[in-house]
Amino acid sequence: MTALDKYSKLEGPGLWAAARDEQRREVLVSFGDASLVIMDSRSLQVLSHWSLPAVERLNPGKRPALFSPEGDGGEILELDDDWLIEALKVVQAALRPPRSLLSRMRLPILAGFGLAMLVAVIAIVPPALVSHTASVVPMAKRVELGDRLRADLRQLGARECGSAYGESALASLQRALFQNPAQIVVMRDLPLEQPRVQQVMGRYFLVDARLLDEAASAEALAGAILMAAQRASDDDPLRSLLRHAGVIATFRLLTSAELPEASTRGYAAAVMLAPPVPPALDPLLERFARVGLSTRPLVDNPAALDPSVTVLGAAMRSKDPMAGEPPEAALLSDGQWVSLQNICDS
Repeated sequence: MTALDKYSKLEGPGLWAAARDEQRREVLVSFGDASLVIMDSRSLQVLSHWSLPAVERLNPGKRPALFSPEGDGGEILELDDDWLIEALKVVQAALRPPRSLLSRMRLPILAGFGLAMLVAVIAIVPPALVSHTASVVPMAKRVELGDRLRADLRQLGARECGSAYGESALASLQRALFQNPAQIVVMRDLPLEQPRVQQVMGRYFLVDARLLDEAASAEALAGAILMAAQRASDDDPLRSLLRHAGVIATFRLLTSAELPEASTRGYAAAVMLAPPVPPALDPLLERFARVGLSTRPLVDNPAALDPSVTVLGAAMRSKDPMAGEPPEAALLSDGQWVSLQNICDS
């Protein structure tokens, strides 16, 4: 038995109007052959036939239920009989053409596509945003961020060392190692388990004061600084900071040139505690060659000035661009080296 056969003799009362602005009249509603028959309740004169598949409910979930032929805003039928309302729903569902597989799968396909797009955005957009932002931030802003990180380290108890002769020695070392402006800062009480040189934004090189006692020579210390420079070249320090700050803060830096201080909080300590990654070997050796500095003083230094030396030491020794020869001119005089070693004593 089909749904239409089941309700073929069902009749019930309703209110009908040929136009919405007309007064509704009492009618008798029954099911015909794939149609809804509307008759005058007194004379039983047929007033209208509606195609059952085209009947449209105007107020789903509300009572009394209002219906109209689909595409015809004129006629309106008001039903308050539960049997008629339910029968109309069942019959319409039975007469509705079966949905194709594609139609049935449309919602799951769209949901899956949307999920895939979301995953792609999460996986691709943040790294791309970080890379683009880091590429357009000017050096002046990097210096500002570097100053902020140095201030954060001071709040953690680190202290910058300074003396007239020691800073003069640092300036000489900077000129010998870098063509572009750079600043080497000696700090004590840094949150480092093993002392090393750490480059931060703005071409700041933070030297753990303990290295001045452990370095056998200025050339050994210079090698550790070049290691830090190459490590920063491999992975821009600003990218690391932006990954810590998050997508929203990165977007704000890109659009307004401001990076909220809350987004960088804790980064200085985190980057100091993170184990250093060995830098790329060939570009590192090119740095030593440009300066005319042998890798031997760093590799042979009894105190490991950079943990990466334990990984790259053998290769750095065998591929030393200067073959172990000392530089044509000493990076620092004996007096300058002593002044630098005592920079924290004042």
